[in-house]
Amino acid sequence: MLTLLLLACTGPATTDAPDTGATDSADTSDTVDTEPEVILWAKYKVDTSSTLRGVYSSGQGVYLVGSRGQAWVGSATDAWAAYALPAELVGVDINGLWGNGAAETLQLAVAADNGLVGVLSGGLWTVYTLGAGANLSVDGTSLANLFVVGDNGIQHFDGVAWTVENLPPVTMNGVWAYEGGAFAAGNEGVVMKRADGGTWAESETNKVANFYGISGAGGSDVWVAGDQGVILHWNGTSWTQVESGTTETLNALYVGATDSILAVGNDGVTLKYSGAGWKELANETNQNLYAVHGVSAANAWAVGNGGLAMQYKE
Repeated sequence: MLTLLLLACTGPATTDAPDTGATDSADTSDTVDTEPEVILWAKYKVDTSSTLRGVYSSGQGVYLVGSRGQAWVGSATDAWAAYALPAELVGVDINGLWGNGAAETLQLAVAADNGLVGVLSGGLWTVYTLGAGANLSVDGTSLANLFVVGDNGIQHFDGVAWTVENLPPVTMNGVWAYEGGAFAAGNEGVVMKRADGGTWAESETNKVANFYGISGAGGSDVWVAGDQGVILHWNGTSWTQVESGTTETLNALYVGATDSILAVGNDGVTLKYSGAGWKELANETNQNLYAVHGVSAANAWAVGNGGLAMQYKE
C-alpha cells in the first residue's frame, strides 16, 4: 500500500489560441455533415513528451496517464503538476485510466503493461499483477465492479480479488461497464457481452474492423469504433453500422448522454454525435488522440501524442 503524493508543479500549461465562432445549426438528417463544426477546442501542452493514453475529468481536476509511467493532474485554469504513481508503475507504459469521485472521494484505476493494474482508494494505491501481457483498458461502475481487458483476457475485480472471466480468441482493446453488465471490444471485429453472473458471449458485429473504443448510455444503447472510421451502434438486439464521415482510425468514445457523444482518433480527428448523425469538430492538431472523457459531452478532454491535452467546452 502506497500513500498518494502530488509532486510540485513542473511549469504552467501553455495554451494555443482555440477555435472560436458560432456553432453550426443542428444536423437534421441521418447523414454526416461534411463541413467541420466551428467550436472551442482549447489546446494545452503538458510538460512531457510521453504519449497520453488515459484521461479522467472529475469536475474538480483532470487526470492524465501515459507512456513511461507518466501521470499528471491539472485543469484549464491551473498549471499541470506531475502526479505520483506507485513505484511498481514507474517507467511502465500506462494504457488506460478509470476514475470516480473527486478530492477526498477520488478513486482511480490504471491498466498498464507487464500485467499491472493500480487501484487508488482512500488515498492509498494497491498494485496487482494480472498476467504477463499488457492490460489495455479499464472501466467499471465502482471499485467493487471493475473490469480490465488486454493480452491477459477479461478480468473482473469485486473489491477484494481479481477473477479471469473470459479468454477471448483475440485481444480486447476496450471495455465499458454499466449496472448489470459490460461490453468489451477487440481485434478482428470481436465484441464480447457480459451478462449478470460473469458469463461472456460474443455479440455478432459482422466483423467489419478492429475495434478500440467502446462506451454507451445503457445496456441497449452502446457504441463501438475502430479502424477506418467504422462506428457501430447496439440497440439491445443487433449492431448497425453508422456513417462517421471519416476514414481515420477511431480510438475512443465518450457517451455523455444518449444523443451527446464524442469520438477521437488518429490525425487529430474529433467527432460529435448529437442524435441525428456524426459531425466533424474543428481543432488545431493532427496528433493522434487516444482517450476522451468529461463531466458531459459538452465539457470534455481528449489526450494523445506528445503530451497533448485538449478541452472541448460548449
